[in-house]
Amino acid sequence: MASASRDRVTSDLRDIGPAVRAAASARRLRVAAYARLTLAEASNQALAPLPPASPIERADAVMKVTLRLDPIDAELLLLGAAHVGLSYGAFVARLLRGARLPAPLADRVKDRDALIVSSDHLATLGADLASLIRTLKRFDGEGAVGYGAAAEALMVEVRQHLELASRVVSRNGGAP
Repeated sequence: MASASRDRVTSDLRDIGPAVRAAASARRLRVAAYARLTLAEASNQALAPLPPASPIERADAVMKVTLRLDPIDAELLLLGAAHVGLSYGAFVARLLRGARLPAPLADRVKDRDALIVSSDHLATLGADLASLIRTLKRFDGEGAVGYGAAAEALMVEVRQHLELASRVVSRNGGAP
């Protein structure tokens, strides 16, 4: 009775590996396809032809890939992906494309927290600036001079915030 799920088999080819690879190559098949065909023939089963491979049409489609890595390389993959806060697949995909990796996750968390504090501070400064402007409008020229230093200090803090925000956004590819 046929199962609805797909069975997977891993075979240790040992001494017959070269002969199996050569036979598969002669039929212009990969070893897995050759093994499937051979098993079907041995079971007297007609094997439906596989549809030709087609390009992935959806941008959100993903393919599962299994990698065999040296234990040290596997550990580096795990540590590297965790360090920057990416899944293994996203980490490998960025490496393959030569895309810039995000800043380490711990740095991004610190940057985000600093940006939140700075944004809160900037909101308070905005309210203070509005109050300062209202006060300046009520006084004549002499009263306005006393607030010049406060306005300049406020501008310095706004610039510092904008530099921080710019750095955070730049390091994180637009996502703090």
